[in-house]
Amino acid sequence: MPKISIILASERLDKIYPAIILATSSVALGWNAEIFFTFWGLLALKKGHETKNVSLDYNEYKESLIKMIELGKIPEWKSMLKSFKNTGRLKIYACSTTMDLFKINKENLEDFVDDIVGAPTFLSKAKDSEINLFIS
Repeated sequence: MPKISIILASERLDKIYPAIILATSSVALGWNAEIFFTFWGLLALKKGHETKNVSLDYNEYKESLIKMIELGKIPEWKSMLKSFKNTGRLKIYACSTTMDLFKINKENLEDFVDDIVGAPTFLSKAKDSEINLFIS
């Protein structure tokens, strides 16, 4: 079965949404997908983290994006992950090194995180992927 592996190193909506859309679209096509949240991307996995408070590269579109999410025209990204996790083909990993750096405990992470792994472990998983992406 084809697989996509994504390294996400930003907590910004304009980075999170492309990563989530690519991963969930891949799952919808029958692929396996995995996302490795590292550095600032790991911050988005903290319970209670509000990405709508984070600036975007294109701030003139931020209000429009937030409004579309609030109106349900675009699903909230965490909801997208949770619903596609039910397929068993989407895996979410938190970077262990970044957790140490930011002093984040496992209890502080969203419950949809599959595992806490280091870069070598994730890379060993990603090496068999047809597509590897780094989004920062």
